This record gives sequence, structure tokens and C-alpha cells, in this order.
Amino acid sequence: MQFLINTLTHWEEPPRARHQVAHALSKDHTVVFVAANKPGFPGITTTVIHENLVVVTPYFPVLHKIRYRIPVLNELYQNWLFKQLLKSWSDCKVINFDFTATRIFRYFRQVYYYCNDSFAAISRHINPAFIARYHARCESIVASGAVFCIAVSAILKDNLLQYNPKSFEIPLGSPDIGQFGIRVAEDPDHKPVIKVGLMGFIRIYNISFNAINYLLADENISMTFIGPVEDKFLDQIEKKDKVILKGTLAGKELYEEINRLDVTIAPYSPRLTSDERSGVGTGSKIYHYFAMGKPVVISYMAGLMNLDLPEGFVYIARSDEEFPELVNKAWNENSRELVRKRVDYATANTWGKRIEKFMEYVRMFE
Repeated sequence: MQFLINTLTHWEEPPRARHQVAHALSKDHTVVFVAANKPGFPGITTTVIHENLVVVTPYFPVLHKIRYRIPVLNELYQNWLFKQLLKSWSDCKVINFDFTATRIFRYFRQVYYYCNDSFAAISRHINPAFIARYHARCESIVASGAVFCIAVSAILKDNLLQYNPKSFEIPLGSPDIGQFGIRVAEDPDHKPVIKVGLMGFIRIYNISFNAINYLLADENISMTFIGPVEDKFLDQIEKKDKVILKGTLAGKELYEEINRLDVTIAPYSPRLTSDERSGVGTGSKIYHYFAMGKPVVISYMAGLMNLDLPEGFVYIARSDEEFPELVNKAWNENSRELVRKRVDYATANTWGKRIEKFMEYVRMFE
């Protein structure tokens, strides 16, 4: 089968659900990954990742972060883009990660909506009311028009059911790191300084800088950021000298860096986690961390409650102030046995297994 994955994400970003779906699906199927547009004269370029995976990068005069917030411009872009894609990939089934892609149904028949976050709820936090209303309307159209919808948590699935009765839950998955030949560090390092790491997009709107400052106030903790870090976020960090910036890493480089850490974290912004309608995900970071056997200290998220993880896998902070205590607890309690259990859990819950379930729904509704 041929699949076109439509996203609001650049291919070069830290690995997220849509990247993992593309990699896992392309092992057995042809995949065209449509990235977020970059600014420039209208046109598209293609990059071959391997024989089954092609990345399409659109260029459009307005940056995607602005474009998708302006209704008329966003729909103009969609009509232009989907016409271009139709010329070369008309036979593709579409996996749509763009919750604003309301025009996609005019061009492609088989469209599946893959929802990995509460986009409309997040929009309410970061956009003016009229943009948030536009995004909520877009998501309702995208969900209701899809052949079926996939959600990564039960709460997201329940939200989608109000638009489409064919909505199903497939949890997030772990990367398949076996291909990189990395030997997981099974014996925890209990040297005096705890090496704490955070992977992903590090920005004020989604990550709590207060939690980071509480951690850095502990003289026994050092911090590594893996991924792009917003300047405004760094401006809020009080002890920058204790922070190592690794930039965006992927593949073997990424997992080698996680392998060097003692404890990993996911300190989400309180404004995203205080409202359970917003904090519905499970934090895709934890699967990358588990794949390398690391304990995780994470902000409370409603979606975590459904995972039923063994004790010692995650330590849930109900406030920013709790992060240092829980990081020390995770570090002290870590063991070779727990490292092995986390790796085994990741191996049993790879994206490859998630895609097997996804393909069951594809065949069911053909």
C-alpha cells in the first residue's frame, strides 16, 4: 500500500508520533511524509530517505506557524498543496496529523485522522479566542470527515467520538533502537552528580522553566537539553552554567545521548497540565526514555493514568517544586533490574506493533 502522511511538522524536528509512524509504516509500505511548509516561493521539493520513504517539503510565502492560524490563508495553502500532491500521489491513502486540514477531503478519498494531542484545547491556551474557535471547528470537520480516527489516549478518543463513531485508541509507542547497535547502560551510575536530561521542543508555552530552576538549585544535579531551545526559555533559567545544550539529535546520536543520563524528565507547563482536557497525552518522551532504560519524572497528565506502568518507571510530580525530590528518589531507587524492565517494556510496545494495529483498522474500513 501507499500512504501519504500530512503533517504540521518539519522532518528535521525531534522525533514525534508522526515521524515514528512514518518510519514504522515504511518498513512494509511506500510512505510520503508531507512536512510543514518552509517560507519561500510556492513549490515543493522531495528528499528520498530510503527506498520506501520520501519527504516532501512545501514552500509557501508565509511561515506555517502563522499560516495555520489565519483561516483564509490556511485554506488557500491547503488547496494549493493538495492539488500539487494529487499530481504525483493520487493513489495514496492519507494519514492526516494536521487538525486544520479541512480541505483534504476534496482531493483524497481515503483519509484517516491520527490525533496525538488535544490540539483545540492547547489552542485555547496560546491563541486569541477567534483563532481558538477556528481551530476547534477545523478539528471537528477533520475528525468527522475521516474514514476513522486514531487517538493516542482514551480521553482523546472520547473527545473524537463526538465527531466520528469510528474512533479508536492506539497508544504511543517506543522507537526500535535495535537498528542502532547501542548497548544500554544497565548498571545505574550513582556518582555524586545526577545527570538529568530533557528531550524535545523546549519552549515557554510547553515546558516549565520553574521546574528546571528548582532542579538546578540542587547542587547535585546537572542538566542536559536535547532539542531546540527557545531563547525566551533560556532567559528564564537562573543557573545556565549547569545546563548543557546538545541541540537537535536523531537516530543513534539521540539514543547515545539519552544513554548517558541518569534520570530523564518531562516537566510540562502548568497551564497545559492544570486542565485535564489539555493534559490528556501520555508524553511521547517517556517511550524514548524507556527504550534506553531510564526512569522518568513527569508532570501529572491524565493520559498517564491509563498506562498502568510498573512501580519505578515514572514518578509523577503534582507541582514544579516536587521535581528535585522525585529526581533524587528516582536516582536512588534505580537498579539494573528496573533498567531491564523498562527496556523490555519498550521492546514489547514498539511503533511497529502500533502500526500492526493501525493496519487492522485500514483493512477493516477499506
